Amino acid sequence: MTIIYELAREHEKRGGDTLIVVGRGTRHDYPVGTPVEVDFPPLPSRSQKLVDAGLGRLGLPRRFGASLYELARHVIERDFEGPIFVHNNPAALRVLRRHSPNAQLCVYLNNVVFRTYSRRELRSVLADVDLAICVSDFIANDVERRAGGMRDKLAVVHNGVDTGRFRPAPNGGGGREPVVLFLGRVVPEKGPDLLLRAACKLADERRPFKVRIVGSSGFAATDPLSAYERELRAIAAPIRDRVHFQPFIDRAAILDEYRLASVFCVPSNWDDPCPLTVLEGLASGLPTVASRRGGIPEIGGDAALYFDPPDVDSLAERLAHLLDDEQARSERGVRARARAETFSWSDQYLALHGALAGGGLADAI
Repeated sequence: MTIIYELAREHEKRGGDTLIVVGRGTRHDYPVGTPVEVDFPPLPSRSQKLVDAGLGRLGLPRRFGASLYELARHVIERDFEGPIFVHNNPAALRVLRRHSPNAQLCVYLNNVVFRTYSRRELRSVLADVDLAICVSDFIANDVERRAGGMRDKLAVVHNGVDTGRFRPAPNGGGGREPVVLFLGRVVPEKGPDLLLRAACKLADERRPFKVRIVGSSGFAATDPLSAYERELRAIAAPIRDRVHFQPFIDRAAILDEYRLASVFCVPSNWDDPCPLTVLEGLASGLPTVASRRGGIPEIGGDAALYFDPPDVDSLAERLAHLLDDEQARSERGVRARARAETFSWSDQYLALHGALAGGGLADAI
């Protein structure tokens, strides 16, 4: 939703309006665009997904995935001729193409979504869309490999960051005990356990630092702890005086978390395509240690320090370098901010506009 609303905000600045079709109950608390809540049916079950995969291999529509978007037809005008961006559900494309045949239909790929697609089915999807927007070269390369070509149907538009909202702390955090921040969903794929294991190694050397784990497994601070969250507290037990767990907080509150941090850690233990938190940390002027997975190096560039998960020793080494050297933290922070300024949402909106123009669609946006 952040991607949708930030691009809608840039579109509004230029005199446009964005219709946002969103499931009822989904967080969409950004005051921009024209949101319309729809009572979408529940997501397909595991068995229904298996049926869809079988149908796809037979060249038939993925019935359960497509049915999610049937109600969207009542919101979008049949004669609409502008771009329609469908996020992460290629199965919906045939429904919308049939309903609005003159629209410029784009699938927006925030993740690897074609794992269960045969090459033939994937090529059929790409033939039906006007453009597939990928949030990283990592995603685009994956799609091209699976499709055996068709790069002309793919465009890369990285995620961005609000460089006005996310800014370095005025005092730069100098003179205080360093704080290493993890912020995001507290799930195994995001790797906070790697950070805590590295912190245990660093604590043995008696250097001063704290760790903050900010987030929950879901999107509510009141949810009971998951098994993984309980495991994290067990890992942190030997250094519990150094670690603070902060459950899920609203986006308005995360600014303070970045401003109070000294080092930002993104230890993703999976191929994270283009995590927003990397750019938020960089824009906040935080020296950043990140996983060399997925699309993370594309946005971190030479501003971040990298490790290869699950190599905890390497992670601890990168963190020790920053924790022990305030000057290194300061220099990395300056480099981080400069890197983030090349990924403003304005820049990414223009990149999206350029991608549409390259496909002959620019006049519609």
